[in-house]
Amino acid sequence: MTTSAAVPLILSRLRAETRAEHEAIEADLDLTGGGLTRDRYRRILERFYGFYAPLEHAIRAVGGWADRDLELDARRKGPLLEADLRTLGVDAPTALPLCDDLPPHVTPADCFGCLYVLEGSTLGGQFISRHVQHALGVTPATGGRFFHGYGDKTGEMWQSFRASVTGFVVSPADQDAAVAAAKDTFQKLHRWTATRDDSP
Repeated sequence: MTTSAAVPLILSRLRAETRAEHEAIEADLDLTGGGLTRDRYRRILERFYGFYAPLEHAIRAVGGWADRDLELDARRKGPLLEADLRTLGVDAPTALPLCDDLPPHVTPADCFGCLYVLEGSTLGGQFISRHVQHALGVTPATGGRFFHGYGDKTGEMWQSFRASVTGFVVSPADQDAAVAAAKDTFQKLHRWTATRDDSP
């Protein structure tokens, strides 16, 4: 296990060293702005599905997650996106284009970096969930499960993930790998979502 001095290091590095990438995609998607429509919301979910589904599958294939104190099945977002898209009128979400330019996911440290982005999105997702309910009338039951995420368990799930990261991403090499993978995840997700069709 890591020492107490190392506990905040990986988390502070992940947050600080991915800030620019995080802010860039957040500004581009603008999910809490006044221009969000139901059609645009659906298109964004389609692109998210195309990124999350293959990446989650690849991370699960690495294996050994129970030994790292992570229950990945409980954290999967692909099924939530699929359910939302079906509710929003997409007949075959699983036939949507899938991203083939994924971030590194070969080692556990790589995967923890990717998961930092996927799990971190559940925090901002709570705010987005409230916004889409107010602006679009989309509730968790009517196409908003993805952003609602873990609901009232979001804080608990995030703390559990933080504990796993600090407990298993310890060496300088692993920390460097996790940070690099997190940055790459933000960048590749940004490129992938930027190719969506936002035409009326």
